[in-house]
Amino acid sequence: MASLIVGWLAVGGRTFQLHVPAFYSGDGLFTLTLIKRLIENPWVFQSQALGYPFGASLYDYPIPDSGSLLFLKVIGIATHSAGAAYNIYYLLGFPLNALAAYYAFGRFGVSRTPFRAVGAFAFAVLPFHFMRMGHLLYTWYFSAPIFALFAYRIYQGQRAQFFKGRPWANGALYGALLLALSCFGVYYAFFGVLMLLTGGATGAARTRSLTPLIRSILATSVVTIGIVANVAPNLAYRVTHGVNEETAQRSAAESERYGLKIAQMLLPRPHHRFAPFAELNEAYSTTFPLVNENDSSAGGMIASAGFLILLLSVVLHRKKTGESDSMPFLASLALVMILFCTIGGFSSLFSLLISPMIRAWNRASVFVAFISVCAAMLSLDRLAGRYRLSNASIIGLAIALAGFAVWDQKAPGCGPCFAANKATFEDDARFVASIENRLPPGSAVYQLPYMPFPEVPPLNKLQAYDQALGYLHSRSLKWSYGLMKGRNGDLFFRALSQESVQRQIDVIRKLGFRGVYLDRRGYTDGGVQIERALTSATGHPPVLISGSNQQVFFDLVAEGNNDAVPAQQGLTDRQIMERAGFVVDKLGIRSVATLHDGIDFSGPSVPTFLSDINGLSSPEPWGRWSDANLAPAVTLTFAAPLPKRFVLHIRCQGFQPDVGRTTKVTVGRQTRQFVPTPAMGDFALRFDDHDAANEIEIRPAGPVSPHDVGMSADTRKLGVGLQRLWIETLP
Repeated sequence: MASLIVGWLAVGGRTFQLHVPAFYSGDGLFTLTLIKRLIENPWVFQSQALGYPFGASLYDYPIPDSGSLLFLKVIGIATHSAGAAYNIYYLLGFPLNALAAYYAFGRFGVSRTPFRAVGAFAFAVLPFHFMRMGHLLYTWYFSAPIFALFAYRIYQGQRAQFFKGRPWANGALYGALLLALSCFGVYYAFFGVLMLLTGGATGAARTRSLTPLIRSILATSVVTIGIVANVAPNLAYRVTHGVNEETAQRSAAESERYGLKIAQMLLPRPHHRFAPFAELNEAYSTTFPLVNENDSSAGGMIASAGFLILLLSVVLHRKKTGESDSMPFLASLALVMILFCTIGGFSSLFSLLISPMIRAWNRASVFVAFISVCAAMLSLDRLAGRYRLSNASIIGLAIALAGFAVWDQKAPGCGPCFAANKATFEDDARFVASIENRLPPGSAVYQLPYMPFPEVPPLNKLQAYDQALGYLHSRSLKWSYGLMKGRNGDLFFRALSQESVQRQIDVIRKLGFRGVYLDRRGYTDGGVQIERALTSATGHPPVLISGSNQQVFFDLVAEGNNDAVPAQQGLTDRQIMERAGFVVDKLGIRSVATLHDGIDFSGPSVPTFLSDINGLSSPEPWGRWSDANLAPAVTLTFAAPLPKRFVLHIRCQGFQPDVGRTTKVTVGRQTRQFVPTPAMGDFALRFDDHDAANEIEIRPAGPVSPHDVGMSADTRKLGVGLQRLWIETLP
């Protein structure tokens, strides 16, 4: 209850309102969209209210937190509010984390209730809990004590005793608990696996038996099965639709960037209420490299003291007769977690050799914090026994420590911050409500500027998920934002945003959009030029302006667009684009052309008769260079077989160091040659009876980069520059 009160104070105390989310920016907005999707749909994977008219999918972005998502769905449906579900989840994390720690402390040998209670309280109010309010799902870190306890039981060789004489029932119950734990985040499940394997390895060393190690491997297998089950829909989608190269791609180097840092765990938390401590943290954060989200790793002084006790125990501890073996085991857990998760630790090797998908190793700080707080409470418990402290003294010490934990681990409340958060939320709600009042239910709203989703940098003053505000506050509208970047719908809006405003309006009208929502923060000039263009294209200035003066709305219905919204259900992405007269895919904007019209490499579009292009660099005003870094040859794949006999016309030039060398062109089994000239020139190559091939391969003789020949810093390996290609069919 005490931790819940502290949590309530952290979200505003007496000013707290259930429906106003405690965190209303950045990743908090992303989480709020997840909750709203859960309320409106069977699960988070699909939403027809986002990414109109294609529908927004989340399959490319795994969220293996089905336990948390299920809870959020139930609470969201019960309260009819994403904000309320967000707040309830966050607040319940305090007692949930405390109860798990309290139970585990007892099993680790903390015999006195006041010390178990104050340790659980200190764990529940870690700085991590307050600083990760935007990363909502990480605030339920109750799995850390439970995984540690599982590992300790494996280390001790203890079996489950819930069902006497029924080992299979006990094993099934343990398996079910481990499966449940795997549903609360892949990071916490992975850190739990490290603990389980540590328990097995140290247990095997202690008993000189492989049994503990085998049990830890079995437990790890169960957790792994749970993780795989959580991401199975995402894996199936990837198999069916291919890998999305733009989304959720991780680099092994990120394991160092977001790794755990011992200094940050021991230093006072950022923005500490004691000015010298705050200055100390600030001095580190502004001077040392690789400071990012890992600044939430501070465990507070209680955890820091426990961590130092564990380090000393590794060097000085000698087990006495009858003494519990929990402290050496906790030291082993801490050592493994630090060696694995710290910057430059085994995590770097794991990311390099196995998988870079686990990158934010700093999140293991809550596991290390539990271990450290447990060590601190064990030490106090033993000291109390050694010096025979009275119950009153123990209770008084525990109360003092609880007060100290709040002072040390929680930053002072910010009344103006709570008020500003509430004002922003309510202003956004009013603005979106005013849009809904103007439009028929089910209307679609086109959003500018175009903003990819998810995980993107700010666009001027527009933050990553700010375009989700319209969806969050609407009940019946559909929004263009929220398409998975790299997929067809996203490519469509990305390309459309580069067209003239008049062209954009013409296209979205054909798709049934009834308004344009514009966020001025996304433009360097505050949206002045784009608003002027929209006023010209729609025939009137914005009809609505938000109270913050940041968003405006242009009504397309006022221009006579009162027809029913065209039905998009059942249409493929391509059919939707064809309806709009604007077709886009991974090759770019598509245009209708014949083989004789050919390919204009200097233009913005790619003819529909091509199904793929490989080996070409990005377009330039005059055309496109071949780039051997992408592929050794330029390959043009046609949607249908090429004519039986034809003349291939190529207008191109050679890269200066490669001029005078032969370029080979292959169709089927036939190869022709030409020698590119320094200036743009035309070449004609005849092909006959090529066995119904559908590919043309153009292979330069010796591609070289401008960097290698001292011309510039350009590292592309250039060979031939293509401007135009067309096919003359022969009888």
